[in-house]
Amino acid sequence: MSHIIHYSRLSVRLLFFLFALLGVLPFVILIIVCSKLLRLRKLNQWAVSFWSRLLCHIMGLKIKIYGTRPTSPVMLVANHVSWLDIPIIHAFILAGFVAKKEIKYWPILGWLAMAGDTLFLNRGDSTSRKVVLNQLKKRLLQDRSVAIFPEGTVTDGSHLRIFHRQLIHAAVETQTPIVPLAIKFIDEHGRREKRVAFIEDEPFLHHVFRMLKLPETTVEIHCGPALKEYGAGTRTLTILARNYIEQQLLQDDYLSPAA
Repeated sequence: MSHIIHYSRLSVRLLFFLFALLGVLPFVILIIVCSKLLRLRKLNQWAVSFWSRLLCHIMGLKIKIYGTRPTSPVMLVANHVSWLDIPIIHAFILAGFVAKKEIKYWPILGWLAMAGDTLFLNRGDSTSRKVVLNQLKKRLLQDRSVAIFPEGTVTDGSHLRIFHRQLIHAAVETQTPIVPLAIKFIDEHGRREKRVAFIEDEPFLHHVFRMLKLPETTVEIHCGPALKEYGAGTRTLTILARNYIEQQLLQDDYLSPAA
């Protein structure tokens, strides 16, 4: 019986996913392109948010937001488990992300990343890092929010990596509020949903199919207080942001203190 439910869920969601991909996404991209040409930022934000909410719904993600929703311009700093972190955040605020250069060439996600003003970083390249840092500062000075994953890569969700502070320096230099976001994936039993994790060597479409098979997953977004102690320096602000995220992940045994 469970196998029947399993494949029925996959079939229904796959049909909706293909319809959204072939029937809705082209119009969304057209709206985004037109809004950029006409400099209609609110229309651009609506289109990205609409698509992100639709995609999350098809993937079986139910988003719950705790704390004060950030308003632009801010720098969002979040933990990173899956490519789904991006549409999850875009479902409630438009922010230009920083992603590894390889994502630009991925099917579906690459197109969406470019449409959503993503900056692509060539990891390990100091010149690329400087270029991205300058672009982040430029966007923040234009009152446009940005979002980064300071761990630098995805994890399986069982632990939190060290936060790199180089890109956070853009918020300090432009005196833009830094808002930490803790993203938690909860299964139907109230525990951490381990199956949403995106392992780096996993084919993207393989992960999409795996997500389509899962039962409904609750996504908790815990918005921390805006950090504005710019005089304390980038290192201190990075530690404060990480501490907030870690404290949220440790609640309800979501993340083991020993992890």
